[in-house]
Amino acid sequence: MILAITLLTLNGRYPSEVAANAAKYTAVALAATMLFDLQKGIANVIRADIMAMLAFYFLTLFEFLFPQRKFDTMAHPVSALIATQVVITSFIGILIGRHFFHPKKQPFQRVMTYEIPSGLLILIFWVAFCVGYMHQWTAPKVNWDPVKWINYSMAARFEQPWGRGKFGDFRALIYELNMLINLVPPLAGIILARRQRFGNIALGLVMFGYLLTLFLAFAGGTRNVLATFLVTFLIGFAFASPNGRKKELFVLSGAAAALLVFGTVTMIHFRTVGLKRYMSDDLPVFVGKSESVYVDYNLFNISKLTEVFPKRAPYLGVEVAYLAVIRPIPRALWKGKPEGLSSSIEKALGYDGGNVTISASYAGEAYMAGGFIGVILFSFFFGAVNGWWSHLASPKNSELGILIYSSGFFAAVISMRSLFTYTTALLPTVAAIVGSTYLVRYLAENARRMAFVGGNRARHLERPMPPQPRPPIPPQQ
Repeated sequence: MILAITLLTLNGRYPSEVAANAAKYTAVALAATMLFDLQKGIANVIRADIMAMLAFYFLTLFEFLFPQRKFDTMAHPVSALIATQVVITSFIGILIGRHFFHPKKQPFQRVMTYEIPSGLLILIFWVAFCVGYMHQWTAPKVNWDPVKWINYSMAARFEQPWGRGKFGDFRALIYELNMLINLVPPLAGIILARRQRFGNIALGLVMFGYLLTLFLAFAGGTRNVLATFLVTFLIGFAFASPNGRKKELFVLSGAAAALLVFGTVTMIHFRTVGLKRYMSDDLPVFVGKSESVYVDYNLFNISKLTEVFPKRAPYLGVEVAYLAVIRPIPRALWKGKPEGLSSSIEKALGYDGGNVTISASYAGEAYMAGGFIGVILFSFFFGAVNGWWSHLASPKNSELGILIYSSGFFAAVISMRSLFTYTTALLPTVAAIVGSTYLVRYLAENARRMAFVGGNRARHLERPMPPQPRPPIPPQQ
């Protein structure tokens, strides 16, 4: 209701004032939604749809809670108003869509509740870690050298030797395995919460691996990746924590929030030049501090897209959804795979060519597909999928189930930046579900086999012995 009233009464003298009003009232609407969900317990707030909306708010409206004088000189008042309406419509669509599906029983119940040995959890962590970074360790200029690996990790993103090519080849298949890194943060959170099951050395190595993963995400300069690594870690910890550890959760949440704020402010300054160069004195003149909080100005990019579509270019229609679906298919397996949108965001805004990527959030891409109709349909989709995913949460979930549930938040959060990342971001979760299904089947079959052998042995021991002939009694003298 608050969002609908905001959409109908949205106004302001300047573009920044329109955006600021939308930011304030949308924040109130999200807070009211979370308070309503909180009535069923704090676990009911840790939902994929809630996290997706918070991520979308951060990407589009959060920065307008602070003064943005520059926005008034950049955006046209009319296009800024339309872009803000697009964003609010997206929130309304997600809120409605999350109520579409209510399964009668928990999906994947057998897999989600099956207990596995603690050693297997450690093994899964290190397999995900090693396979995820394999493409970096085997890069031509790294060659398994850890010092070179860290140095290149702090270089500018286009200077790193493991960057994926535009079209890809069979080496790109190894590159795509880096998505398994997304399983590391939730696994680390689960292992830390259930630390009494693990030895100190194993626990220390896992925490070192997670902190190293956080550092590499920070050095990479991509803030939404850092945010999702923090979020999925906290979700894994929250659902795996026994009763009585709420204080630990609040402390970890505060530390994660502080790191996210620090990263939001700092990473914008070095993402084009690299962390190593940023820490030195050799900086280009354009690298400096912003006069206000800056995230990505996705709202400005959406406003520019509303000036292009459909006035100067027709809506792209199902092309957007089609390319999002086929994106995970490696080009090495499909030579004729389309290279991209017929009219990309960069091309539409006049930045085509060079190493330039422009984000307009999923709402901007949905608007390119079909205007407000496209925005509503894609918002319904994300709301419905994320709302359905929230039904996987259960206090009966095993550590394996918590891993599957928390890993899905990566796709929910990162898809708010671009819907083209959604299908690829789902791959680790799909791998976790498929792998867990086979693992549970193997463990259950092995347990039945051991029970059968043990039962036969017990029955054999309980079988009465046949009467034995008595030895003859010697005659008495």
